[in-house]
Amino acid sequence: IPIEYINVDGTYSENSNEREANTVLDIIDKCIIKDENNQYPSLGIATFNIHQRDLILNKIYERRKLSIYKSFNEKIIELEKKGLFVKNLENIQGDERDIIILSTTYGKNKDGNFFNRFGSINHKKGYKLLNVIITRAKYKIYLCSSIPEEHIARYKNILDAEGENNRRGAFFAYLAYAKAVSANNNKERLDVLNTLDKYSNQPINNELLEDLESPFEEE
Repeated sequence: IPIEYINVDGTYSENSNEREANTVLDIIDKCIIKDENNQYPSLGIATFNIHQRDLILNKIYERRKLSIYKSFNEKIIELEKKGLFVKNLENIQGDERDIIILSTTYGKNKDGNFFNRFGSINHKKGYKLLNVIITRAKYKIYLCSSIPEEHIARYKNILDAEGENNRRGAFFAYLAYAKAVSANNNKERLDVLNTLDKYSNQPINNELLEDLESPFEEE
């Protein structure tokens, strides 16, 4: 599966999401394995804000002190030799890895309330940052999300309200697409693409073309 969607249902507190951070480490521990040539894939970890990036880095650092995580720490050392990074939305441009673990970070707060505040994604050119962060993986994305699924399901209404393929609507549409791919639901996958297509029947923006960094991203 090229995109594996994981509904973490974590709590967004103090600008970070601890359950998602723990899920990222679990994926490294259990899912990142060597190939037939005894080599690990190159790996990157992407987060939607700098606080989540720092939380994950701190958790990796704390494990280095504990002997019970010996095999995990040895794996991290090997992955670092292959270019392991942990970066947030705003500084990941230019990096590509075989596998990306993506922590969307946001979710309900401790009181169970969900606010549609997604930092830079909500800015006018949020689509550019979204485009960058979801095109870093060459082969696979593990997508860890705590966005309530009832909100993701409203992506069509949000796109209609915003009147463009951008910001929150595009973000929720991508999550809906990732869920469909992960569940091998081809009907829903095509439904998302057809919905987005309604907002993209415009001449190609040369400014957007200038932002592409590689043949991989062009494809």
